[in-house]
Amino acid sequence: MSIFQISKRAIFTALFLSFVFAASVSAEKRDKISQLKDSIDAIVKTINCDVSIQVASANKYDLLYEYQPEKKMIPASISKLVTSAIALKFLGAGYEFKTVLYTDDVNISDGVINGNLYIKGYGDPEFDTADLFTLIKKFLALNITEITGNIVYDDSYLDKEYFGLADYYSGDTKLQYWPFVNALCIDRNASRTNPSVVIANTIEYEFRDKNVKLGGIIVAGITPDSPKEIARITHSMAEVLANMNKPSDNHYAITLFKVVGAVHYSAPGTLNKGADAVVELFTSIGISRSEYEFLEGSGLTRFNYATSNVYIQLLKYMFDDVKTFDIFYNSLPVAGVDGTLKKRMLDTEAMYNVHAKTGSINGVSTLAGYAISRDNELLIFFIAMNGFKGANWAPYRDKQDEICEVLCSFSRK
Repeated sequence: MSIFQISKRAIFTALFLSFVFAASVSAEKRDKISQLKDSIDAIVKTINCDVSIQVASANKYDLLYEYQPEKKMIPASISKLVTSAIALKFLGAGYEFKTVLYTDDVNISDGVINGNLYIKGYGDPEFDTADLFTLIKKFLALNITEITGNIVYDDSYLDKEYFGLADYYSGDTKLQYWPFVNALCIDRNASRTNPSVVIANTIEYEFRDKNVKLGGIIVAGITPDSPKEIARITHSMAEVLANMNKPSDNHYAITLFKVVGAVHYSAPGTLNKGADAVVELFTSIGISRSEYEFLEGSGLTRFNYATSNVYIQLLKYMFDDVKTFDIFYNSLPVAGVDGTLKKRMLDTEAMYNVHAKTGSINGVSTLAGYAISRDNELLIFFIAMNGFKGANWAPYRDKQDEICEVLCSFSRK
């Protein structure tokens, strides 16, 4: 036998063995994925309501599991993931939410405002009483001793549909659960009365207390074009998203949904304009219009719906956006640590390793976000349960947690 023949046989043997090894490894990996599917299937069989689940790898984007992926589900508060996405897409990570004091007097160096003082809100859901007093302090530091005109509060940046979709649809979430949302807000509008008047009254009281002479009255109005700015309070996108998503704050979500509409299209911001922004974003990333409806950004309505594919594509899109992903990811509740997941998945492999948004309204429990596997692989998941009776969410949340534990213990090795 020639050396050439021996070499040829050796090469053939090596190629054959490498093929066998590769096939063996591939089969083993398939077995791991099959085990994952079997584990989730076993949990699904114990759930007594409509269920839709999908799991994929963020890096590889290979589909690891799906159950009724085409089913349209009520998302509840995981709608806030959509609101977060349109905010980061159309406002940007560096956007600042603001509340501003203006005047129509171009020269205030003499210590007198010969005209009106305007306080204008631009839909900052973070603005609170401490911020208001900081704004007043900034004004007083200018040593202005007199305002000859009125104190004008301007909440025109958002529309006057203060209570969202309350009473729009038969069978929807009742009025008392919808937050009061307007452009000039304070303390999350917890009093559910017009906060603009409260803000203006507080300013008037503090000015009189500090001997600022006031020649006019408190009145609603519109800030003129090109006014002179006196002082402002701002909050960052990261602050607002975290304070919306971690506690699942509906006031923040509806406000932000409308602000996106105002900034990206035109003021006043409305729910319809926010919904248009969702369609624009989803169309740009290839999500079919037939797979979703988002009428508002909090998830309070029972008339939002989406398939699992919508959320998997959205979460993948957010992961791929290196400019905004950290803000988005860090705004989500962390299992066993904070927000609405603080008391869930404790002392399990999922603790610390799940960053996800929860959702709950009557007959609905949802969870969507990211899970870190045992191999440190980032997984994207969507779990929705609809159609059970009432607000007994605990057993359904337990099933979601079990699924997350399976995901975090998953290994391809």
